[in-house]
Amino acid sequence: WECTLHTFEVTASSRHYVDRLFDLDPQKVLQGVIDMKNAVIGNNKQKANLIVLGAVPRLLYLLQQETSSTELRTECAVVLGSLAMGTENNVKSLLDCHIIPALLQGLLSPDLKFIEACLRCLRTIFISPVTPEDLLYADTTVISHLMALLSRSRYTQEYICQIFSHCCKGPDHQTNLFNHGAVQNIAHLLVSTSYKVRMQALKCFSVLAFENPQVSMTLVNVSVDGELLPQIFVKMLQRDKPIEMQLTSAKCLTSMCRAGAIRTDDSCIVLKTLPCLVRMCSKERLLEERVEGAETLAYLIETDVELQRIASITDHLIVMLADYFKYPSSVSAITDIKRLDHDLKHAHELRQAAFKLYASLGANDEDIRKKVSILL
Repeated sequence: WECTLHTFEVTASSRHYVDRLFDLDPQKVLQGVIDMKNAVIGNNKQKANLIVLGAVPRLLYLLQQETSSTELRTECAVVLGSLAMGTENNVKSLLDCHIIPALLQGLLSPDLKFIEACLRCLRTIFISPVTPEDLLYADTTVISHLMALLSRSRYTQEYICQIFSHCCKGPDHQTNLFNHGAVQNIAHLLVSTSYKVRMQALKCFSVLAFENPQVSMTLVNVSVDGELLPQIFVKMLQRDKPIEMQLTSAKCLTSMCRAGAIRTDDSCIVLKTLPCLVRMCSKERLLEERVEGAETLAYLIETDVELQRIASITDHLIVMLADYFKYPSSVSAITDIKRLDHDLKHAHELRQAAFKLYASLGANDEDIRKKVSILL
């Protein structure tokens, strides 16, 4: 009975928040939205209640009204973004209310703070696995407008690059972004003073270049501040850089190498990219990083005998990969249930990645195959 009473109280307070959105006094509506914003932060129950009670259509209405103050429209976008950070069901509910066209329309506003709030919300929605990427490409004018907004602020740069990297799935999307000047518009962001902007720009190039010779051949000739992109990528995979930056740079260089834009015997591949990816396979790295490192390395050396030979004698890689089969650790050794759950989740991915890399390593050399078979 106490539980039922508690649920009733939460719903009653949620109803109060929604009712305030319909007040005739614009100042009270604004204060209501601000109070709602503070109430939903980190509170998934409250978010779900507000969605069920119909807050989303009203927030979208206020966001789109020309008569709403810019402050009100911005706060509405912030609340919608917060609702989107809840569960996947929340995102589905927002999509059902046609939130994406409303937010894209908001990007035409002259007000930068409102644009940034709309982009932040769009970013949150597009990185959800339940959002179809094609929604970004439905209106042909959207990509051009997003490219134009890249110059507005470091926040527009960060959010737009993140949207692009999550919504670029396959050759059609790559071609669309490439034809809209993605390479030229994003290249200079690799030297931004903001780490987040640099990282999101790098992720963009990683997905644009993957298995795409046209993009890769273009990237190799692009320079920023007098430095060619491959040189910039090499600097980003140095040991003193964050791991995600090292890995993503290595993926860019790997794609360019596989496309024929960089030779397999180029020092940036043999002395920089390959050793970096081998480092990612060591047990000092997180399981996710080891999976990504091994899969990328397998792709890099897959068709080149000399790279296979070099990789096989770098940092005891073949022995290092044997460790990929040791997860999950014996249950008795793990007292932390979360850790066990994490290990179980990644055990299959680790084995798959190790098998891929073993297959690439031994593709052309009988001696390497013998070394692998002894360990397995």
